[in-house]
Amino acid sequence: MSNKTFVINELSKRYNCTLSTIQGKQIMYQAISGGKSIVICTPYSKLHVSSKGWFDLTTKQIELLDDSHIAVLAVRLGVNKIYYIDFKELRKMMNPEIMLRNPNEGEHWKLFVWEDHIKVQGNEQKFMVQPVAVH
Repeated sequence: MSNKTFVINELSKRYNCTLSTIQGKQIMYQAISGGKSIVICTPYSKLHVSSKGWFDLTTKQIELLDDSHIAVLAVRLGVNKIYYIDFKELRKMMNPEIMLRNPNEGEHWKLFVWEDHIKVQGNEQKFMVQPVAVH
């Protein structure tokens, strides 16, 4: 089982729902649970030599997460670590002034993942996290 499948199975159980892929979005899932909309984004990063991983979140991904009642960022780092993050809390660190823009990704934020925290590029604050090991 891939770690993405593991994440979706775990969150489906946690929220007592059936998550389905958002059309055209390979790492975005949605469901309704208890009358509330849930959106899950599950980006992946390798662990690089610098002892951190990184991923980008596009403005479209952010809009989908912002528009839901429950928003979970399930960051998959390497093959055996997953960080479950309340996106609504992390979102407070992502203001428009630090958004990146380039022709390939368009408007996006770059996030760096260390063992115990995440940083949004352009914001010096650390968002503390604890990984869940996957076996």
